[in-house]
Amino acid sequence: MQVARSAQKLYWTVIFALLCSHSVNAQGLLISAAGPVNRSMGGASTAAPIDALGALYWNPATISGLAASETEFSLDLLFANHTLASTAGNAHGETEADPGVFPIPNIGWVHKSTNPALTYGLGVNAVAGFKTNLQTDPSNPVLAPQAGGGLGRVSSEASFMQLAPVISYSLTERLSIAAGPTITTGQLGIEPFVFDSPNSNGYSSGRSTRYHWGAGFQVGAFYIYDDEWRFGASLKSPTWMEKFDFNGEDATGGPRTLTADIDLPLVLSLGTSYAGIDRWLFACDVRFVDYANTAGLGDPAEFDGTGRLVGLDWSSVLATALGAQFQVHDGIAIRGGYTYNQNPVSNNEAFFNVASPLIYQHMLSTGLSIQTAPTTAVNIGYSYMLDSNRTGPIFAPGSGALAGTSVENSLDAHFLSFGLSVYQ
Repeated sequence: MQVARSAQKLYWTVIFALLCSHSVNAQGLLISAAGPVNRSMGGASTAAPIDALGALYWNPATISGLAASETEFSLDLLFANHTLASTAGNAHGETEADPGVFPIPNIGWVHKSTNPALTYGLGVNAVAGFKTNLQTDPSNPVLAPQAGGGLGRVSSEASFMQLAPVISYSLTERLSIAAGPTITTGQLGIEPFVFDSPNSNGYSSGRSTRYHWGAGFQVGAFYIYDDEWRFGASLKSPTWMEKFDFNGEDATGGPRTLTADIDLPLVLSLGTSYAGIDRWLFACDVRFVDYANTAGLGDPAEFDGTGRLVGLDWSSVLATALGAQFQVHDGIAIRGGYTYNQNPVSNNEAFFNVASPLIYQHMLSTGLSIQTAPTTAVNIGYSYMLDSNRTGPIFAPGSGALAGTSVENSLDAHFLSFGLSVYQ
């Protein structure tokens, strides 16, 4: 079939979406919250310091606003339901992915020094990561065996962990500033691998030879206007990763080293919070995520002369997080939140993102904290990513959209988050 022959020519075009599948859940490829407290607030914490993890993750200057020294531990569990459907001519099929459960650990430590102006912090966070596995499906044109013009099995996984020590300094009783480096380690697995040139018989699979390292920095400011209103701002620089090396194979099955340049984006956050109603706290964050100027993600979606995919051509986006907390009494607090993200990938580009379903737009969150001892609290959070559906045509290199074709990604996802806070 002519459509099948065209699909075989462009199979490397589709696969470039594999990189996107290390998006965990969130603002494109970034995790939108750290721990159950921050998650239950929808990720809003740039001007609302109510826990160590949320303060360290989105605005390090807010650790000066915490009431006491704190150590917080958490584990998120991500459950994703992803379905990929495609149509080419009279052929149509639908396939469910089987990524399983993805764990996301976080640790936050905040220490109030003997100098009341100085507060130290350390965050250890999973900032990005995902796993997907779409099995070969002869009835699904995009996932049909490669010999029949499809992609065959599509598999990818990733894990990015970040170590972020910070120092926050109170310039006055109302204004604090903070800064610190961000040290990141990450690993990727992509099959097939399109970020390097193909062999004579097609693209190899690729698995990171090791965990790779990167670095950046973050700065923040936190201002207490009065007893009711607070404002915050923070900037996370791009995380400049070293070039990734992957174990691959050449056309004869021998060893081959593949490479790719992939960074994490700059994030600018602005926030405000209001506590003028008895027992209530309201928070709002607005973030700018600069995918367009990030290596690998913002580079043009085109192939060079060797057949290597240059980038994904993602657009920069805005995201909004809203959260509310009600203090039932001294030992129990309940929370709710909502998160909205612009999509860096248009509906027309659904074909190029068959393995990046976690670029969601709407997420609802809730949770609570229960103080079990004078210095200990148990935290629980839950988030639901509302069903996201993107549909667009199949594209062929040099030809554009193919008539009579379509690719549809559908996804919803659940987060369960558990944690423990210990105060000093």
